[in-house]
Amino acid sequence: MLEVGNLHKVYDGHGRRVTAVGDLTFTVPEGQFACVVGPSGCGKTTLLRVIAGLLPATAGEVRVRGSRVTAPPAGLAVVFQEYGRSLFPWLRVRDNVELPLKAARMPRARRAALAAEALAAVGLSDVDSAYPWQLSGGMQQRVAIARAIAYQPRVLLMDEPFAAVDAQTRADLEDLIRSVWERLGVTLLFVTHDIDEAVYLGQRVIVLSAAPTTVADDLAIDLPAARDQLTTRADPRFTELRGRIYARIQKAKVPQAEGTPA
Repeated sequence: MLEVGNLHKVYDGHGRRVTAVGDLTFTVPEGQFACVVGPSGCGKTTLLRVIAGLLPATAGEVRVRGSRVTAPPAGLAVVFQEYGRSLFPWLRVRDNVELPLKAARMPRARRAALAAEALAAVGLSDVDSAYPWQLSGGMQQRVAIARAIAYQPRVLLMDEPFAAVDAQTRADLEDLIRSVWERLGVTLLFVTHDIDEAVYLGQRVIVLSAAPTTVADDLAIDLPAARDQLTTRADPRFTELRGRIYARIQKAKVPQAEGTPA
């Protein structure tokens, strides 16, 4: 479903040349929930923006469903960390959710039905006529998630979407996105700086190195498919996986010399 091949991203400007992504290659099969973690500043957000077609690659390529990405591809949606910026405060919740459907010239009745279904999926049916500024941060992020799933994407990208909410809301949103993924069967690439979150959510965790970024590790998460905040996090295997990823990230913080194994 998603292919990243020898991807490089270099920023040039003001006399500086910064290699944000060094050489990334990985694939994500259809329906998989994959998480991406790595040291701060390693280019996780840059990677997601290139995959989404919002930034051009310097070299290499990204393919979604076999088609090379040169612009935002059809069938792909993104949920960003800055939910407040992604919602239009002058539009009601249902109108925010319908916005990409309207842009796609979908008939009004179909737009309304998909928006209502998406809002029900995230538990916000009763606030569809409210404005985003009337909602809590966690509820606003639910609106952003509803807008993404109303679009019925085949691929969903999420860029640290729960980083700006409190711990309890974060746990609720983690369980929400797991349930949405299970119900929709969407291919999901989830970027996070939180190792515990990556292990709890994903079927797989891709560990990135420090910039210039490469894949430092690619780990299958062999926890039971049914997860909850208490049982899963108390599982010794959860602790073992978390420890391995933490150690790998600590090692990956130091850029490797050319020819030196990571």
